[in-house]
Amino acid sequence: MHRRVRRWSGGLAAALFLVSVSLLTAEPLLLAATAIPLIYVAYGALSRLPAGTDLQATRSVSDAQPTPGEPVTVELTLANTGGSSLTDVRVIDGVPEELAVVEGSPRLCTSLRPDESVTLSYAVMAKRGTYTFDAAAVRVRTLSASDEVTVDLTVAGDGTLTCSNTVSEVPMADATLPRAGTLPTDTGGSGLEFHSTRSYQPGDPVNRIDWRRYAKTDELTTVDYREEQAVRTVLVVDARPPARVTPEPGYPTGAELSAYAAERLFDALSRTSVVASVCAVGLAEEDVPGGLGPDGLAWVDASGGHAAAHARQIFDSVGRAAARQSDGETADDADASEDGRPQQSRGEAAKVTTADGGTIEDPALLAVLARLPPTAQVVVFSPAADDWPVSLVSSLAVREYPTTLVSPSLARGDSLGAAVASTERAARLQRAELSRATVIDWDLDSPIDVALRASLADLFSV
Repeated sequence: MHRRVRRWSGGLAAALFLVSVSLLTAEPLLLAATAIPLIYVAYGALSRLPAGTDLQATRSVSDAQPTPGEPVTVELTLANTGGSSLTDVRVIDGVPEELAVVEGSPRLCTSLRPDESVTLSYAVMAKRGTYTFDAAAVRVRTLSASDEVTVDLTVAGDGTLTCSNTVSEVPMADATLPRAGTLPTDTGGSGLEFHSTRSYQPGDPVNRIDWRRYAKTDELTTVDYREEQAVRTVLVVDARPPARVTPEPGYPTGAELSAYAAERLFDALSRTSVVASVCAVGLAEEDVPGGLGPDGLAWVDASGGHAAAHARQIFDSVGRAAARQSDGETADDADASEDGRPQQSRGEAAKVTTADGGTIEDPALLAVLARLPPTAQVVVFSPAADDWPVSLVSSLAVREYPTTLVSPSLARGDSLGAAVASTERAARLQRAELSRATVIDWDLDSPIDVALRASLADLFSV
């Protein structure tokens, strides 16, 4: 858009005023002084942008597929490919609104000679999802600022930033669960491992009759083997309002990081044909396509059709819940029902037993425990911003569920508040370890795959 700016209208008014005063007072000096504002007026009127203005822009992203919470450097190079010098060039890169600039600035003001280029550099904080950069806004002005052109300049090079699970090298391709598939029980029946013998009953399989004993004693006995039951891995994501905390503006919330870690593990398990279910706690009806279950949980059973696609919908729903809260809700609403349904009052809520023999009242925790298969192994993902994940881990320990707690560390800065929050979180993780759970303290400076490899030695064989 080309525009003429009447920047020197004040100079014209000043010249007319001086001329009028000089004529009234017959003062030659005032008449000569009118030349000063007239020079500025003439300069602004004659100043024009060169006809051959031509600019090209190229954008490069240091990591087009980063992990959440990782700063990504973006460089925008602006080149003057025309034949005239441009004295005043201003550019603003089209940063996606969802991404916060944490270092540098996407704005630049410079001058460019013919065939000269300049590069601006800034860093954005990666968040889960795919984000598209807009065209760069460029304004070129004359030195007098009376003639300007503003355009949306198409940028070549990198135009998107994707923060998802797609990687060039599968980091956990060989990961297998030692308990994946079956789990020995104390019940006798069909199986591989000897359990006990009993008197023969009509209908017992012929291959389970102890023929050697029959040859010696002339009595029929049946051999029972240790029965095996299918094992299911359940991934529980803490998406409650208290988990939607962020260390600094622009960083992903603890719930989003938890969902990302759960998605990474879900992909690894899916590649190794391990049966895995996904559960998210604390979401609202509008967050999840199709709504929540009757118990208020977002749950995907691995045995259902299109389980992988439905699981990704849950992971995406965690991000929608965080965005919804940032638009108006606060974590202070944690005591209110997320989906608008009334919660159980303290007098009506059932009690959950913890590892230390105490009881707690939490409908969401009760719903999770009620949905777990009896042979499940549970992986909980939570920033441990409050005591809820510790209560869940303790309740799972009482019921002898093998449990792992994956907790992204949100500690940033050296402020007193950050130190207190970090200390409280460390105490919660220690309590979870005392409940015989495997605890993974995920430092965001380290990829989640590295943290899982280092800490899940008892769960994975990598």
